[in-house]
This record gives sequence, C-alpha cells and structure tokens, in this order.
Amino acid sequence: MNETKILLLCSSRFALPVMRTLLFGKCLTGVVIPEHCTDFIQEVNQLLLSSATPVMTVDKTNLADVLTDAVTRYRIDCCIMATFSFKIPAGVYHLPPKGFFNFHPGPLPQYRGMDPIFQQIKNREKQVGVTLHLVDDHFDTGPVVMTEMIPLPVDDTYGIVTTKLAEVAAKQMGILLQIIGFGGLVPSKKQDESKAVYYKKQDAADISINWQTMDADTIVALSNASNPWNKGAVTKINNTIIRLLEVEKVPQSDEVVQLPGTILAFENKTMIVATLNNEKVIIRIACMEEGFLTADRISKSGIRAGDKFENCL
Repeated sequence: MNETKILLLCSSRFALPVMRTLLFGKCLTGVVIPEHCTDFIQEVNQLLLSSATPVMTVDKTNLADVLTDAVTRYRIDCCIMATFSFKIPAGVYHLPPKGFFNFHPGPLPQYRGMDPIFQQIKNREKQVGVTLHLVDDHFDTGPVVMTEMIPLPVDDTYGIVTTKLAEVAAKQMGILLQIIGFGGLVPSKKQDESKAVYYKKQDAADISINWQTMDADTIVALSNASNPWNKGAVTKINNTIIRLLEVEKVPQSDEVVQLPGTILAFENKTMIVATLNNEKVIIRIACMEEGFLTADRISKSGIRAGDKFENCL
C-alpha cells in the first residue's frame, strides 16, 4: 500500500472523525481552515499538537494561492473537503493528482445546498446520508464516489444527526484511503440532473412555526432540525419570542381540542399545546431570554393555559 499525502479542508467539528482517520492512517499532511473559524482552529491545533501537522488559515482572497502552494510544497496526492466554507477556485481542484473530494452530509443530487442536515430532518426523511463526491466547477454537482444512508429516528436532533453522519464520513474516508493507497482508480458516477434539488440557506420563514399550516409531526421535525444551532424552532406568545427545543407528538384521540397554538395544560414539567388536525404536542424544553427552561419554569414567567402561540411572520 502506497503512502498517501492528504490535505484536509474543513470548517467545523463534522470533520474531526475524518481527521482522526487520516491521523491514524498517517496520511494527514496538512489542514486548511477559514480564518473566521477561530474556535475550531484552536480545537484543531490542540488535536494536532503532537503530530506537527501544519494548520493553514485562509480567506476568500488568498484561498487559491494557499492551496496551490500547499499542494506543491507538500506534494499532496489528494485533497478532502468536509464542511468547508468556501468554493474551490476554478482550476485548483485539478492540482492534486489523485483527486479533490468533498464529504456532503446528504444524498446527492436530491439534497444540494448549504445545510442538507437541516433539510433532511425538516422534511421528515426516514434516512439521512453522506455523499462522497468529486469537486467540480459548481457546488455539490461533481460525480458521486459513494453514498451511505442511515436511519433517521423521529427524535434525533440536528446535533445528534451531525455526530452520526461525521462517523459515516470517517468510514467512507477509510474506504477511499484503501482505494487510493493501492493505486486503484476511484470509481465515480455522474449525478442525475433530473433529480437535482438545491436548498438555499435557511431564512426566518424556514425556522419559524406556522400554527395554521403545520401539523404536529412537522412542528416536531422543525424543532429537531433547529436544535441546537438555532436554539429551537421559533414562535411567539404574549409578544415574547420563544424557541421550542424538545417537542413530542401526543397520540391522536377523539377529543376535540382548541385552535392550533393554544396551550391546553401544564403537566409534569411539560406544556401541552393544540396543533392542526385535532392533534397535540408536548413541549418539554424551550429557550427564552431567561435561558433554557422546562415548561413548568416557563409558566412562572406569566404564560398560562389558554394562552395562544402566534406566528412570528
């Protein structure tokens, strides 16, 4: 098996399992991180303290020069991206002789765009996945090397799914190392453009609850998709913004409930709220200006049964 020199480009903790796989395989030759990711840079420097692996910081203006210099100076065979903030400049991705790859935390081409983890959870998919693909001139459009899907439980949050998919990416990294290390040609398949969907970055409407159009399952999914990065799905009550972090659907019954958004009761440190289609949800944890609160503590702020949540938009 030939020694492979790999340059890792990353912006978040999603990349750490991949980084550890490369360290274990003695393939990690350098790391490139956007300079605005200050906390992550510190974490990576601590992780690599004993390995003497260089960590290079970049911005959009010097990205092409830094990558070109690194590939040449360290004789890089392969570049790997794992949640990297910047688009690779035209021509640069051709430089490493064994390829320039990206780990995309979603199936392609169905989940192109900025935050596929959020979209997969919000869309209530039964499975989520990671796609390893070659980089080309556009975002998320390069030929697919491999995709692995895992189950998505209904109570998994954005944070939990991110951790799980990071481990999937690390597994794929190990497979790619074996192919490249033995001198094999990395197989890839062109994406089917007829199935392509591109998701834009979330705006206020994407993270806000609409009590008149969203059923209980949709509200649960949106809350999970917004936890922890947005501190929950956004709503409003008594002119106060509140973000719902931990929400669970109540089994449907024949009981006629009130208008969607109406607080029906406070029970056992939870809040029971009416939703569309005669359904209900249990709110366990929410975020307000006062902090992260259980429902019984929210009631102490003056919110009562009979009060009604409102749409923010």
